[in-house]
Amino acid sequence: MKTIIILLAITAIGQTYNGSFLNLYSPISGTSQGDLEFSMNHRFFSAALKDEPLESFFGLDSGANVRFGIRYYAGADFYLGASHTRLGHSNAVNAGWTRAVGEDFEFGIEAGYFNTKPSSVEDREGGITATGSVSASLLDDRLRPVLNYAFDGYRENNGAGFGIDFQVTEKVSLFGEYFPSSNEDASEDCFGFGFRYNTWGHQFLLGLTNTSGIGIYDQLEGSNTRDLSFALSIRRLF
Repeated sequence: MKTIIILLAITAIGQTYNGSFLNLYSPISGTSQGDLEFSMNHRFFSAALKDEPLESFFGLDSGANVRFGIRYYAGADFYLGASHTRLGHSNAVNAGWTRAVGEDFEFGIEAGYFNTKPSSVEDREGGITATGSVSASLLDDRLRPVLNYAFDGYRENNGAGFGIDFQVTEKVSLFGEYFPSSNEDASEDCFGFGFRYNTWGHQFLLGLTNTSGIGIYDQLEGSNTRDLSFALSIRRLF
């Protein structure tokens, strides 16, 4: 019995739950049918390194946009999801599907419905959303570029997002993201960078970004500042 427990523990430690970015849609490895994923995202409002950062504890004392999400993997390559975001009192439901092509490429598509209620005097309104993703594994799976193209039916907006992930150690990766804005009213494109720590069943992401938006659809709206604020994401796989 002790031998079985030890073998199961070794197997669990060896399994890597890996692959996410702060905002890009990227298929996540290490999942199987019946898995349930919970995610929590924070995007802090105040700049981390501007105007006496110690007074606001590097921007952490001034509030944050928060999103909670859940995914159920009905198959190893197919999931159903739902989320709620604080800003706009927004709700979303979606489904995603992925397909590996050979050992080096992975394709994914996610589609769903998003609605929001910007204020108490406005009615809820929404639209269809869809994102396609392609990623490649290079340098013995240590380097992973990711390309997204997203369509936002609510804002009648569409555009691309780019990212790159470099695995430093078995558990630590560095990543960067960039999103050309398709919003003429925005003065800056959105971008972010940071690191991810992976353990069996957990992913912890800490980074800096110039927007409080969460997800690629918010990134395509652009930003009006280049000031960097902290971003935090936590994922847990059951």
